[in-house]
Amino acid sequence: MVLNIINFYFGACLASFISVIVQKDGLRWRRSYCLSCKNPLTWSELFPIFSFIFQKGTCRHCKKPIPHFLLFIEIVGGITFLKTDWYSKSGLIEFFLCLLLLTMAIFDYYYQEIPFSIFLISFLIVIIKDLLFEQISTLITSVLATSVMIIALGILVLLKKFGLGDLFFYLIISFYYSEYLANLVFLFASLAVLTLYPKLKAQNQTHLSLPFLPFLFFSLSILKLLM
Repeated sequence: MVLNIINFYFGACLASFISVIVQKDGLRWRRSYCLSCKNPLTWSELFPIFSFIFQKGTCRHCKKPIPHFLLFIEIVGGITFLKTDWYSKSGLIEFFLCLLLLTMAIFDYYYQEIPFSIFLISFLIVIIKDLLFEQISTLITSVLATSVMIIALGILVLLKKFGLGDLFFYLIISFYYSEYLANLVFLFASLAVLTLYPKLKAQNQTHLSLPFLPFLFFSLSILKLLM
C-alpha cells in the first residue's frame, strides 16, 4: 500500500515535469515559471496536485488560472505508475514504455505533433520486450491478428480522418500488451471523445480538432489499473 502511494506520487511528479518542460521549451530544461506572468515558481509551488489544490488552481503571483490539463495529467501519471514493479525486468521495461507514451500524449495535447524519435524508441522497447519474453511466432501471430485493424486505421490516416501518431500508438500497445487491450483502449477513448462533443458543440468549438492521444493514454492507464 505504501509503495503504491509512493509510485502514484512519483508518477504525478514525472507527468508534471514532462508537461511543463514540453509546454515551455520542447524538452529543454530551465527553472519552472508561470506561463502567464513569467514569474519563477517557488519550491512550495512545485508539488504536483497539492500545489494546484492549495492555490485553488491559480498562480500566486498573477492570479490567472493554471491549466486544468496539468492537474489532469498529473493524476493520470500517478495512476499509470501506481502498480509499477521495480524489481523485475518486465516492470522496468514497461515503466520506460509508459513514460514515452505519456510524453506522446502531452506533445499531442499541446502541439498535435509528436517527435518521430519518441515513436522510434517506443518501437525499440517493444522489440526488446518481445526478444526477452516472447517467441518470434507470438509476434507474428500478433501482427496477423491486428492486420485488419491496421488496414482500417491506415485508410483513415490516408483520408485524414485519423492521425498517424494515433496509428503508431495503437501498434505500440497492441504489440506490447495485446490487440484485445489495444481495441478496448480505442473504444473507451472514442467514447470519451463523443462524450465531450456535445459540450464543444454548445461552445461552438466543434471546428477544432481534438488531440486523441491524451484520451488514448488515459484509457490505457485506467484499463491497466483494472487489469
